Amino acid sequence: MYRVLLVDDEESVLKVLKTSIDWQAMGVETPMTAADGMQALEMMERESFHMLITDIKMPRISGLELIRRVRCLYPETRCILLTAYSEFDYAKEAIQLGVENYLLKPVQKEELENTVQSTMANIYRRRSTGENMLYDNILHRWLTGSISEEELGERAGVLGLNLYLPQYCVVGITKRRKDSTSSLFRSACLEQLSRQYEVYHCWNDKGMFVMILGGRSLAQDQLEKELCILARQQGAEDQVVAAIGGVVSDPQALHLSYSLVCDMMELADLNQTGVMLNIHADTRSPDADQLIEDLRMFCYRAPGGKDSNVIAVQLYWSVPYKGADECLHHVIYAYLRVLTSEFPEQENSQEQLYKRFGTRSREATGDEAVQMLSSALEWMRADFEKRLDALSPIVRLAIRYIHESVRSGDGGSIKEFSSKTGVNPAYLGHLFKEETGNFFNSYLMQCRINRSVILLKKPNSKIKDVASQVGFASTSYFVRCFRESKGVSPARYRIGREEQS
Repeated sequence: MYRVLLVDDEESVLKVLKTSIDWQAMGVETPMTAADGMQALEMMERESFHMLITDIKMPRISGLELIRRVRCLYPETRCILLTAYSEFDYAKEAIQLGVENYLLKPVQKEELENTVQSTMANIYRRRSTGENMLYDNILHRWLTGSISEEELGERAGVLGLNLYLPQYCVVGITKRRKDSTSSLFRSACLEQLSRQYEVYHCWNDKGMFVMILGGRSLAQDQLEKELCILARQQGAEDQVVAAIGGVVSDPQALHLSYSLVCDMMELADLNQTGVMLNIHADTRSPDADQLIEDLRMFCYRAPGGKDSNVIAVQLYWSVPYKGADECLHHVIYAYLRVLTSEFPEQENSQEQLYKRFGTRSREATGDEAVQMLSSALEWMRADFEKRLDALSPIVRLAIRYIHESVRSGDGGSIKEFSSKTGVNPAYLGHLFKEETGNFFNSYLMQCRINRSVILLKKPNSKIKDVASQVGFASTSYFVRCFRESKGVSPARYRIGREEQS
């Protein structure tokens, strides 16, 4: 389990920091507190802390001086700075000290929570600290849509990010194989694209090199041609693959472009020829989401779920799925989406699936095609259960508890589950993240959104009722979370479903 030290000379601020976040769900023991920097250093001499959150203006030792000393004495400790002063000099020095983020007082709960969760994710991944930490973290939160418009705007001014360009898109690059090399291609891309666009870059959690492009005219077909030419010039055509996300005009919608890039990287067969990746289906439509949730319920043997034959029949005989080949593609994509959400840290899922189904005959039609799809689904469920069985019993029980809580609309929480089972909540939060790759609360939230997809299919259901049925106390909060996950509001998502019908 991990330890956090909160430092501020105002008792009221320490109380807010301790109570605003469900620390235990992230695998953190109850945070300890210090009234100033000197006391903090004395405490750090006695025991180690993984994260330090400190005010900047304090008696005896300032927050900046405290972080400076911590950087020398305890370089692995992650640091977050609190300040009521937004002058550039403070931010510039904070960046040079390698802080994860700096938060302006009064601290907003959502901003604090997102920053702490991002920092904890870095701790779990054992990412090294450095001067670029703040830059990388802000880019990552921008890409994933987990940063508010206000915070992004303030940080952009400090970090030199231009948020006033007409268009943005995301480009992802990864090695085709573990023994491949991508450095020359990446360098050539940065040099060439920077002549035409604003380019910001970082690495994501999966080892993908990500570039954010901003400019006046972003044409996807032209970008594809440029990347292919650069790959050929660098002799990297058999070494790398690349994906380009959709173009957006609102910087707050960048996560939609990034999610498409992630889909292509996670779902495409990396053994296919050509540098540019593509997928054969819309993996973000209500229709695709329905298949994913049907398959998720099938894998978990959830009450009310469909069996393999029912899923296969509905898939094969529905529009726009025409043949067994296209149906199998959709099933593979759906299962990969299930795996990447349930077990995000597991690798080689693509390779295993394409090796299993890539050479299968797909000329079947009618009942034979349905039987082929049904058999594929049964194999996927067996594979899923093997992955699930590899988790510790308490984590499997926690996952079942979350799904049951969401189906019943009870809400659920790590404290309630820990109370029922007698397990230490901080230990459970740590174990859950270590084994699944998901934070307990993040997984609970995503399960609620996944369940709402099923409920929104009912034509007479009201948005507020759906929110309540999946455990949201506030309809507005549900709408915000749904938009962050799906890119549109629940109402607009439902319209999209109706247009497909």
